[in-house]
Amino acid sequence: LLQIMGGNQMATFFPNVLDKFLSSAFLEGVRKKYHYEETQASEFQVVAEEMLPLMREEAFWERRVSLGKNKHQSEECNMIHEQVVMSLGNGVDRLQEKYSERGLLSQSYMIEVMASELLLQGYVAYNYYIKENTDWHVARYHFLGSEENYPLEMMPDLLRELTPLITCNSAFCMLPKKSVAFIAELTQDDKVQCRGICVGCNNLNCSNRMEDGGLIQKRLSVMTDLPLTYGYRRIFGLI
Repeated sequence: LLQIMGGNQMATFFPNVLDKFLSSAFLEGVRKKYHYEETQASEFQVVAEEMLPLMREEAFWERRVSLGKNKHQSEECNMIHEQVVMSLGNGVDRLQEKYSERGLLSQSYMIEVMASELLLQGYVAYNYYIKENTDWHVARYHFLGSEENYPLEMMPDLLRELTPLITCNSAFCMLPKKSVAFIAELTQDDKVQCRGICVGCNNLNCSNRMEDGGLIQKRLSVMTDLPLTYGYRRIFGLI
């Protein structure tokens, strides 16, 4: 337990993930997943090149063992819980706002989808970090608001305990917007392995859900007050 606690573990966002952000594999994968036209590939490249230096400067993650959860567990359970946050920083939010203010909705949505896919890769990188740097590995993720034992009301305390760099409002929306918070269930049982961040979650509206474009569709309504044209609605599966 002492090994994994090690105090608060604030670090820059996973360099191996950011290093691949401008790769054709990542950009093309995102473009095709969200049904952008091939002719828009150069726009993706331009937007990504604006995002990357901002994220290299501000993106981070932090973790700490959740003592409140673990104190109810016996040593025989061979299980602990860890609170984790990841954020791409305020710079990406400001860049997205600039695009929206100029009416560049396509570029604004490109930021949304690329940021979302980058955070999804952050979960994989976190799994790898825990496995390589501790005697534990991830068994399961728990997201606030998706289970009875993890209500959204836990969010303010979780953020206060972890970092002053992420806050949330009365509706539990985090700032910076491109941020995630979760509880990771860690184990030393080799028979128990994480099968994905959405396994066991019945909340189809979860902002972190990997299926059905849930992350994007939930955020569309708060990104801009401008009406969406037929083309943009089709891009994001709204029609």
